[in-house]
Amino acid sequence: MSAPAVGATLPEHAIAEGVSVRPLDQRDAAEMYTVLQRSRAHLDRWLRWSSSLRAPEEVAEFIRGFEHRLAAGDGFHCGIRVDGALAGGVVCWYIHRQNRNAEVGYWLGAGRTGRGLATGAARWAVDRLFRVEGLHRVEMQCAVENRASRAVAERLGFQAEGIRRESHWITDRFLDHVVYGMLNRDWETHGHG
Repeated sequence: MSAPAVGATLPEHAIAEGVSVRPLDQRDAAEMYTVLQRSRAHLDRWLRWSSSLRAPEEVAEFIRGFEHRLAAGDGFHCGIRVDGALAGGVVCWYIHRQNRNAEVGYWLGAGRTGRGLATGAARWAVDRLFRVEGLHRVEMQCAVENRASRAVAERLGFQAEGIRRESHWITDRFLDHVVYGMLNRDWETHGHG
């Protein structure tokens, strides 16, 4: 499958009643900054990127980078919205066309966990990457001690394939990450097809 045309877009997609995903854009920068600020202790403990976004203009630039990735067909960062309010996000960090693989991540603001939001958004993202983008493999990486994040990957049927020792700098320390993998054929087998 070839790369999508430059200028690719993603429409807003409902994943449950009152819950939708759509690509973050500059209109979302102030709201995302507010969610990050209110959720620092919760997010900066596990995410490889949140602690570096300390000012509204840094959030705007972060979003701009994903706007460029989406336009080039190289990834996306979609906001997870509950009744119109930003609750978190689902991220495709890259799409490697030659090897037909990608990496997906997800995050939720404090107080938004435990409702299936990350699982639903990740399911949508992975399904899109297999069905629309024609990929062969999708990975997720979760800090070994982040049981909530690991549970999302496991609920979706991803296989733990190994541990990358001290693979990511998270706020103030290196953390080991479990690499989870899913192949297109396994996605179909697990009832997602």
